[in-house]
Order: sequence, then C-alpha cells, then structure tokens
Amino acid sequence: MSDDANIIVLSTLTSFESELPKDKFLRIHKSYIVNLEKVEKFIVKNVEVEEKLLPLSSHKRQHLEKALKEL
Repeated sequence: MSDDANIIVLSTLTSFESELPKDKFLRIHKSYIVNLEKVEKFIVKNVEVEEKLLPLSSHKRQHLEKALKEL
C-alpha cells in the first residue's frame, strides 16, 4: 500500500477518534484528525502535514496551539 492510498473505515470519525491516544492525535476539523508529531506548521485556517494543507476549524485553533506546546 502506498503512502497516498485511501483507507475506508466503516465507523464514525468520533468513534475512531476515541480509540486514538489523546496526547498524540487531535481533531482539527469535523473531517480531519492529525498526528500532532506530523504537524509542520499552521496558520489561521490551515494545518500543514507532510506538505499537504488541511482545514483548521476556528474553534480548534486554541486546542491545537495548546497540544503542540505540550509535545
């Protein structure tokens, strides 16, 4: 399987999120969870992970800032 392969999960993102370690992963948008160790940078509305821009919800920005400081 290549790094760009899509993986289909038959579960809700909320359910999937509950299985991940909270100190290593953060939901940054209704459709995205990121590995905090892979975050390269973020600006007001986007998070960069492995040179890809992902949307950042405005109400998740403070959570992301705090989580990155705690790494």
